Amino acid sequence: MANEATRADDPADGAENCVRIRLFDADRTDRSLSFDDALRSKVSARQIMWIDVGGNLTDEQRERLVERFELVEATDHALAKPNGRPGVQLHGRHFVLHLAAELDPEDPRRVGWLDIVAGPNVVITQHESPIEALGSMDRRIAEDATIGVADSAEFVAALGEAIVTGYYAAIDRIEDELDDFDAKALQRRQPDDLFGRLVEIRRRIARLRRVLAAHRELFGAIGSPDFASGIESTDPQVFVPLAGRFEGVLTSLESTREVVLGSFDILMTRTGQRTNDIMRVLTVATVLAIPAAVTAGFLGMNVLVPLPADDPGAFWLVLGVVAVIEVGLLAIARWRGWI
Repeated sequence: MANEATRADDPADGAENCVRIRLFDADRTDRSLSFDDALRSKVSARQIMWIDVGGNLTDEQRERLVERFELVEATDHALAKPNGRPGVQLHGRHFVLHLAAELDPEDPRRVGWLDIVAGPNVVITQHESPIEALGSMDRRIAEDATIGVADSAEFVAALGEAIVTGYYAAIDRIEDELDDFDAKALQRRQPDDLFGRLVEIRRRIARLRRVLAAHRELFGAIGSPDFASGIESTDPQVFVPLAGRFEGVLTSLESTREVVLGSFDILMTRTGQRTNDIMRVLTVATVLAIPAAVTAGFLGMNVLVPLPADDPGAFWLVLGVVAVIEVGLLAIARWRGWI
């Protein structure tokens, strides 16, 4: 992100975290704050403070945040021990979201989880690994002087839009891979590992679907009227579009699963076509051998044939006749498109 970072060491476990704090002001220039300055600052109704924590908060940092922003014990517990599954909680004037914010289409088991705590004019995000959606969000609103007018729920909704866009991007990467697969499957010469590659893509789509389907309850909850009535927001429908976009993600993923079946049909059809091409060549080769076999059979019979048995020219005559017949067969096969 563009703003400054404050690093702190936890003496208990030696872990280092990176705290980035930005104060959005609708009336003045946005500015970055240190951790101490942020805790001393008073946030007005036309300001939003965004506290982004990379890593784990130290006990001291968490206690100071709890005291400064009047977080309840349940919110403190959510910051201290984030779980490994999506969820949403309402804690008085604050709400907590835990969701997958970074998906790796190459290995959907690798998920970048994000905790979001939002209250009156303050949003706290916490994550173990870098989250591209946060950087994208920071860059997008860097020049927006009116962002302070929005409340924290609207800010979280905008952040959720960036995260859902990342979901679409992960699906798009898989679809691009399927397009490349189809192009290779339609080539005349195919690699031998195409079927294994398709199975691997199908497995990754299933894993990605399990991760995203687990978020259905979360997005359904924040898009419901009950949740809107429990948060402090000027727009009671603030999360409804976000919930709708997430349903579109699941629909897009289902379409991608159907594309895999289409790719499998292409592969099987192309494989069957190659088999037919091979069988056609073998059939023509067999037919070409028939004149020579029949002629040799006739000449090998213990009966008189209309050719002198002791004349070497008879052999070349028979060979010439067989060659003419086979050339004629090849011409007919070519004319009919058999080869």
